[in-house]
Amino acid sequence: MVNSSSDIQKLNQIVSIIDNKAAQYKKERYHMHRARADSEKKLIIDLINDGLGLAKSIGSQAQGLIEDLDRLKKQFIKL
Repeated sequence: MVNSSSDIQKLNQIVSIIDNKAAQYKKERYHMHRARADSEKKLIIDLINDGLGLAKSIGSQAQGLIEDLDRLKKQFIKL
């Protein structure tokens, strides 16, 4: 569990992208074509998985973020 500042920066960027994409998806999903909505949802879930993997490699410093990403992933799977 090596905590490099570049890993933390990468994680911050991934979380920022997830936040933007998730907010946009939740706002626009009822107006999207089904195929686009499905692909956007898959992209967000993939980003969450990437974020989870990186957060877990960082370790206990990211425990709160890991829990938040797990919760968000469960919400998106149910959508």
